[in-house]
Amino acid sequence: MLYKKILRPIAFKIDPETIHDVVIQSLRHASSVPIFPFLIRRFSLVRDESLKTRIGNLEFLNPVGLAAGFDKFITAPQAYSMFGFGFAELGSITCSPLSGNPKPRLWRIPDDEGLIVYHGLANGGSEHALNKMSVLGKHNIPLGISIAPTTGLELKDMSGDYLKTFLRLHSYADYITLNVSCPNVASCEKFAQVSFIKELAEKMRKLTKERGIKKDIFIKIGPEFNDDDLERIVECCVSNEITGIIAINLIKDRNIITPKSSVEKMNHPGGLSGGLLRKKSNEVIKKIYCLAGDKLKIIGLGGIFTAEDAYEKIKCGASIVQIITGWIYGGPFQAKKINLGLANLIKKDGYKNITEAVGSSSKIC
Repeated sequence: MLYKKILRPIAFKIDPETIHDVVIQSLRHASSVPIFPFLIRRFSLVRDESLKTRIGNLEFLNPVGLAAGFDKFITAPQAYSMFGFGFAELGSITCSPLSGNPKPRLWRIPDDEGLIVYHGLANGGSEHALNKMSVLGKHNIPLGISIAPTTGLELKDMSGDYLKTFLRLHSYADYITLNVSCPNVASCEKFAQVSFIKELAEKMRKLTKERGIKKDIFIKIGPEFNDDDLERIVECCVSNEITGIIAINLIKDRNIITPKSSVEKMNHPGGLSGGLLRKKSNEVIKKIYCLAGDKLKIIGLGGIFTAEDAYEKIKCGASIVQIITGWIYGGPFQAKKINLGLANLIKKDGYKNITEAVGSSSKIC
């Protein structure tokens, strides 16, 4: 209540990227203070056996994670466990550092509980990420790293760019996400296509087999794929032993959403986050689950603000979920609220563990 009534209105009067930078630096300092993270985590972490789950080699105390895009420069990786998240994904990281698109590149659309994001893959590059992760030490939750291609490359060079970044960082991440959908990059259509995803997955499988690397790998897709494309992507992921799919990234095509925000508020380039993604995200998750069943794990993303939103994605087929915009709009302890609500919803439906609810609304496909 304090956050929504007092703190958020003040923060929302400040340029969104400026306040984001202030917040993330504050998180960095807070997480480095002895005892402080421990005390906050004791308050925010929901310990309930019904929320524990496992995906591949990864164990999660709860299914609510922080999505890639919040901590692009790996500024405060130790901070997110303080606020009750079950995992966090850092980046996206490209092989070479990128400054991203010119500012302004982030806008709020509060009538739709969303953001318009046009960062353009701004990050410190793989060497910077390596330096950050190599000194991180023990962490309380799984930390993933999202990787994407360096802007400006020809399509023929992109898969090699991914592989180079992967080799540099995989030892320091609990899992790796191959981000093949970045709608705030003008040329994203080059790598957001099925043929490239297939090429990348095949090369990644060959590389990990040759090097003996055992790492859970996810592919993050956008909303633009039709049913035939989704079927081909699922087949590709299964045949190349990809752990799972993250669905979905930001929406770029304004024709598939009906915003409440004014034309003026929407008149910015980039991808849309928040409530406008919810319906499309659930549709894609359900389709992937119907195609893949237990062969792939799904991380649900897009429009999660409440426990009910998260539970809907789980019932559609997601094993775990991620939030960013829901955290920004809901406040620092939003993960705790969602987890408390999920535990109640699970018990209400007569399940002992959240895994029993996965895909429960998608059984008849």
